[in-house]
Amino acid sequence: MSDDIKPVGSANSRPEDSYDLLHKNFSMFGMDEEDELPPADEDVKNSGEIYFSANSDSSNAYGGSGDYSDADFSLFTSEPKKTPASGSVKRSGASAERTAPAQKNKNDTVKRTKTTASNGSKKKKKKKNSKKSLLLALLILIFVGLLSAVVRIPVLGCMNDILAIDRSDTQMRVILDRTMTTSEVLDLLDQKGLIYSSNFCKIFSRLLGYAKIREYEGGPLVDRTYPAGTYYLSPSMGVEGMLRELYTAGDEKSTVTITFPEGYTIDQIIDKLALNGVASANALYEVINSDSFYETYDFLKSVTDRGQRYRALEGYMYPDTYEFYVGENPESVINRFLKNFNEKWNTNFAGYAKTSNYTIDQIITIASILEKEASDAEQMGVIASILYNRLSSSSFPYINCDSTAKYIEAHEEDLKAAGSYLNLMMHYDTNQITGLPVGPICNPGYDAILAALRPDSTDYYYFLHDPDGRIYLARTYEEHQANLKYLGD
Repeated sequence: MSDDIKPVGSANSRPEDSYDLLHKNFSMFGMDEEDELPPADEDVKNSGEIYFSANSDSSNAYGGSGDYSDADFSLFTSEPKKTPASGSVKRSGASAERTAPAQKNKNDTVKRTKTTASNGSKKKKKKKNSKKSLLLALLILIFVGLLSAVVRIPVLGCMNDILAIDRSDTQMRVILDRTMTTSEVLDLLDQKGLIYSSNFCKIFSRLLGYAKIREYEGGPLVDRTYPAGTYYLSPSMGVEGMLRELYTAGDEKSTVTITFPEGYTIDQIIDKLALNGVASANALYEVINSDSFYETYDFLKSVTDRGQRYRALEGYMYPDTYEFYVGENPESVINRFLKNFNEKWNTNFAGYAKTSNYTIDQIITIASILEKEASDAEQMGVIASILYNRLSSSSFPYINCDSTAKYIEAHEEDLKAAGSYLNLMMHYDTNQITGLPVGPICNPGYDAILAALRPDSTDYYYFLHDPDGRIYLARTYEEHQANLKYLGD
């Protein structure tokens, strides 16, 4: 036995001394105050070969008898100490004698010790459970933190499908080639890059009631459907806004009536449409620059060199009075102009065009020049004759119409910034290119198209206007110079 180990519960020790000494001895063998005490009715052996037994008659490891009084066991119980009425314990050195009443007290104390040890075990388990719960919560928190760090962008992307914060307002064309369900539409929007996650949006659409509807009150739920058509949607609308736009496409909307004068350019037409809330300018330009209409309308098949033109559909947006829906589909808007042109052409002009040596596109280009050069419809026939006379003569390589250059000059600042100004001038300015410009310079009306198809028959090659719009004609260069002198030019 180590000299440092002292007997606990000696005859002349105080209870508090015994507790301190017991704590010291426990510490030497790696035991803590909170460690669970061994059961009272079993012999438990620790790593230091020291035995504790509350019901053994053998001597304890400290040289005692192995018999303990209530005072000794009071160290391990919450019960107040009781002094036995009789049979007090006598100790002499390392041994002591216990009377029968003391044995009874011992048995009672063992029972109390069992109960106390059991309570202590429960408290210990509660503490351990509490620690385990705290550790589990901490681990979950760490896991969620790591998970959020890994999937942060996907989560934000999904949520932003709904919130649409800082999403692009650029409209994209979405074609529903048939009636589609919400699920099918969301897959299409995902493919177009308008939403981040179709699966997340499908869940959200169910919560909003976009996935299912009742066809009649009290009826069963059926898939909501969206009509076939061409739509223009932007990510900034959010998934709810896009679904609403598709679903309400056929609903009644307010209308606006707009008149477009003859000779308006596409830019002027689009400005007026956007100003009246029919559709956004960006969406309209996107439609005009697309290939949507070239297989639909035969008159557009003669349109060549589209990439060299300022506006590919210039000349075919037939000037007229139209009624549009406010917020109308941009493709529907452009179709209105083209359908009107098609009807007018087939009804009034197609027969004359069959006898012409010029394509439809060339005829419309000449008509657009007439629209800009003539002061009124009466002048269009004679100016048309001058243009055709020059085009058919080898002596006049240029038609020298200033209006063709002005068409590009009107956008000089923007075109120079884009680096396309000089290139376009080389395709439109008839003072420096032979023949006709690459395409029409405005959208001509009925009189101009008819004059281009049925020009007057003259031998003039020159014309001038005075400030009041009166026209001066000449057959030769000398006559033309005389007219210039007369007008003071």
